Amino acid sequence: MQFHGGIDDIEGNMKNLLAGDTVAYKVSISGTYHVSITSGFYCIDNCKFFVPYGEMDFKPTSQGIALPLREWTQMRNIIDAVYNTVTYPSPSIE
Repeated sequence: MQFHGGIDDIEGNMKNLLAGDTVAYKVSISGTYHVSITSGFYCIDNCKFFVPYGEMDFKPTSQGIALPLREWTQMRNIIDAVYNTVTYPSPSIE
């Protein structure tokens, strides 16, 4: 999943959280980095995960940040500004 493309899903779950709905959302945004939104926590959790040797389940590391919803809104504006400023190459079809 491309991070910018998943922002609408993240924000939809954030709105559900604010409406009092039960939310248990987690999505991989880039390799081992995941965004999660969980009922009872009014933040967007961005965390790096890893799979311990010999195991099958992801475990969280201490690397990441939990943004309060107000700060997520500010970050969304920054993401949009960067995304609209940077020129991305078109995939070549050969």
